[in-house]
Amino acid sequence: MRVPALTRRLRVLRRVARAAGLMPAQRAILSNRFVAAKLLPLPGEVHNLLLKPGTADRADADGLPVPPRELWQRWGTTAEAYLLSGSNDTSRMLSILAESDVDERSLSRVLDFGCAEGRMLRAFPRANGSELWGVDINASRIAWAQQHVSPPFRFATTTTAPHLPFADDCFDLVYAVSVFTHIGELADAWLLELLRILKPGACIYLTIHDEHTVRLLIEDYRDDPTHAYIVGLLREFDEETGALSRDWSSFSILADPAAHVFYDRAALLVKWSQFADVASVTPEATGYQTALVLQKRLP
Repeated sequence: MRVPALTRRLRVLRRVARAAGLMPAQRAILSNRFVAAKLLPLPGEVHNLLLKPGTADRADADGLPVPPRELWQRWGTTAEAYLLSGSNDTSRMLSILAESDVDERSLSRVLDFGCAEGRMLRAFPRANGSELWGVDINASRIAWAQQHVSPPFRFATTTTAPHLPFADDCFDLVYAVSVFTHIGELADAWLLELLRILKPGACIYLTIHDEHTVRLLIEDYRDDPTHAYIVGLLREFDEETGALSRDWSSFSILADPAAHVFYDRAALLVKWSQFADVASVTPEATGYQTALVLQKRLP
């Protein structure tokens, strides 16, 4: 008898608190996607997720289904451009890794961190026994990938909290292209988490925005319509802060998960070299982004 009475009292207290503005309405916190992404991989306005068995309208040269337009259109005006971008970025990554004596034939267990729907993963060389994983905070893209390109790949949805569902020392390579460019708050923690799951002696390949990126965007790409959004963000940021004419070690425009993060490369490498060995630095590895190859130290 006492439990229902207590429940009624709690309900009354919740209603009073909401009326006084002390407690948000149900799911109100999830209406802020910057907060919601730290908790759940779905946008705050999404209350339900229904997955239907789907079919893809077309396949690539390897017979893998091609994503629908809404998933590939940010990478080009055609599906062919989308597929080519994934192939080019993967080939470029493998060539940079080869310069650090990483043999792609030794990469049997690989993680694409921030894989979206598998743009690069689908272009990664596959061999018998290889295990290629992709994770991302975007649940809808992962859902498509799980339905259409798994197998041969494996996927999992994550959040912005620095935690991955993998054991220690289990991957031959982890790569993150255009991911750390958008992690504004917990980049160091995420790097440490990626190092945790990497085998000793293995490498992380990741891209960043640095001072070279800023120069390219402000000077070389300022009139390029394909880069108008990020150029506009940089100009507005500089007008408000005057930061680009002063010394800076890093800055972030907007908030996670839509942040655009920029580093002074030398300062970043001083910090991250405490965690791993810096094997290589390659400006303009992916468009205007600089690639870093970090090697996990042997115990």
